[in-house]
Amino acid sequence: MKKIVIVLIGLLFISCDNSEEYDKIAGEWNCTSWIVTSTGTDRCRDNVYFSFKKDKTYSSKIGGLEESGVYKIANGLLYSTPKGKLEIGVEINTLNNDTLQFTMSRAGEKEVLTLLKK
Repeated sequence: MKKIVIVLIGLLFISCDNSEEYDKIAGEWNCTSWIVTSTGTDRCRDNVYFSFKKDKTYSSKIGGLEESGVYKIANGLLYSTPKGKLEIGVEINTLNNDTLQFTMSRAGEKEVLTLLKK
């Protein structure tokens, strides 16, 4: 029984260590595409920007709306909490050194946002 508990605790620490993801997301990101999957419409128009810092704070600009707050990465999801607002979660499809792509839903429409690191 004792060995099982030790193995479970070890697995918990391994699964919770997502420091590599935080290293990859840190930096400035610009939109390359923002596809509404039901219509194929690209909403990007070079007006989307994110900056993720290593201290787990972020700032963003989408059109004329600028926000800042805190973020976290857990279980393949990126959660952001803008100051004074509720937490928002999006599914991370791709996160590597130069590409961040996630799936989100706005008004019930599936949308895929692809960002490239500056």
